[in-house]
Amino acid sequence: MSDIAPMVSVVIPTYNRAPFVCEAINSVLGQTFSDYEIIVVDDGSSDNTKEILKQYQDKIKYIHQENLGVSSARNAGIKKSIGSWVAFLDSDDEWMSEYLATQMAEVSRSHEICMQTTDCYTIGRERTYFEMNQVIIDFKGQDYLLFADPFCFVVTHGPWQVGATIFRRDAIIKAGLFDICLDFNEDFDIMARMALHGSFGLIRDVLVVMYRRNETIACLTSRIKTNPIQLKESNEKIYEKLRSIETLKEVDRNVLSRLMSMNRRAIGNLLLMEGNIAEARECYRRAFFIDRSVRSF
Repeated sequence: MSDIAPMVSVVIPTYNRAPFVCEAINSVLGQTFSDYEIIVVDDGSSDNTKEILKQYQDKIKYIHQENLGVSSARNAGIKKSIGSWVAFLDSDDEWMSEYLATQMAEVSRSHEICMQTTDCYTIGRERTYFEMNQVIIDFKGQDYLLFADPFCFVVTHGPWQVGATIFRRDAIIKAGLFDICLDFNEDFDIMARMALHGSFGLIRDVLVVMYRRNETIACLTSRIKTNPIQLKESNEKIYEKLRSIETLKEVDRNVLSRLMSMNRRAIGNLLLMEGNIAEARECYRRAFFIDRSVRSF
């Protein structure tokens, strides 16, 4: 790899995914855009990941750390990166060959963009990410959207996928990197904080393929299905953290209050389904005091 700073640093965190990580790396090596470096962060794998990666020699930078989680691994990659932009790819996903070329062609049109995302789909699901979070409605036949003040848009649309997003390196460092204390929705959290540091571009094209594979390690999707209340509690933690940001405008705080109230009502609904009436009632009470709206009442 060249010593000259590339335009893009591609960070691939991995943990015990020796059977899949090469497919992810090869999807980067197959890009039509070539001004990048690849940083693979091995988050304490106990399988033969290190041996598998030796075949790439100087085509990748390899970092090994103790098992600290995906957010820590991504942060390690950011700190090691030297590109102007940082792109993330999970070790079991793949980019289409035009992904980086399309991303970089669009960001070159505006100096204010701090992050830009494309649509993506998951094998086995009928809907793409933009269909799932209803962003597709906002395109109204256009191929590209640009939000100069994107915070409210980002927090009211979710989920987001960092594996389909590029970030300006100086902005993500200023935003504070990934929160290693979060077990869920670290994608949403970092993109919400990034939304306070510049414009947000969205490309309608589906350029990322995500997989949900049968693995021996517990994956996030299975944990969400088995403990949806834990996911909602994590959401509330993120909303509370975002509301504490001093630079937020009043409209931003109001949007977060509505989201927190909706989230707390959702927890109440889940508790009610479990037959926990007392705790459900308390959730509804808290939801009302967070956002004193007719819906909350």
